[in-house]
Amino acid sequence: MARAWHIANGHLATGEKDGGYVVILLRLEEARARNLSHTQREVLGQLEHATMPFLERTSTGAAGLVVTPSGRRRFGFILTIGELVLIDDEDVCVTALGRAVEDRAPVEGPAGALCALLRELLRDHPARLSRMREDFELMEQQILEGRERPDRRKMMADSRRMLGLDTFYQGMSDLAADLAEGDSGLVAPVDRSRLRSLARLLGRLATRLESLQDYSLQVHSLYQESIDVRQNNVMQWLTVVTTIVMPLTFVTGWYGMNFPHMALFDVPWGYAAVIVVCVVIVAVEVAFFWHHGWLSFGERRRKGGERRD
Repeated sequence: MARAWHIANGHLATGEKDGGYVVILLRLEEARARNLSHTQREVLGQLEHATMPFLERTSTGAAGLVVTPSGRRRFGFILTIGELVLIDDEDVCVTALGRAVEDRAPVEGPAGALCALLRELLRDHPARLSRMREDFELMEQQILEGRERPDRRKMMADSRRMLGLDTFYQGMSDLAADLAEGDSGLVAPVDRSRLRSLARLLGRLATRLESLQDYSLQVHSLYQESIDVRQNNVMQWLTVVTTIVMPLTFVTGWYGMNFPHMALFDVPWGYAAVIVVCVVIVAVEVAFFWHHGWLSFGERRRKGGERRD
């Protein structure tokens, strides 16, 4: 069942007005039943498999697809001077347009309605980027303190989200810029300025995302460094233990040969003397290692979990 929206007093409103509308929402099968141009059909043919937003110019206006950052939801649109046709088998457009109506988003024409729809899709993105940054800051703190391991699954999930957002922002920026720069009369002057504002918003979000991606690489590098440090500590422990035990192995092996006339075999204090010699050897080795700092394992790189700005 098709749903429609119209413009009332410069704002988007639900339903038709005097039998007319500016925005209409159709299912994919309903849209294909319409008299579409070759380009419009080609664009809609990519709806099920598209991975990023894009726009194609047609003889009567423009047609394009919008894919959400997760890649699981998408919708198409056909824009002309007189109407905006949305093709959506889910509730992406209904939800976004409902918020636009509640917010009384200013709209001049069909292109303005599309701009309002796209802007609603970006409503929670600043907060989303802030949450991801907080996640990486927490992971960095956990790595520096070393008391608990960071959530590796969350780290990888945030990295995948950033890849999806990067593709989304690139496609949306190209789409908004193409509509704003066109001079075919498809977009009203007021809506053109709103599309330019949308393009600037996308640019700011893309800049924040790029900074966040660089930060995530630093956190990943720090995590890998912490793993390398732990591995080096284990190898250092093994080396020290092996070095300490080696002289003791030599002493026990020497006396284990049981040759006659070996020193300390026939005296009552011989066994105690060998024990004392072994203890002295261990004490000398431990003192030597401690003096050279080879027994300082697991030392925190930065005490108190401090991080550099």
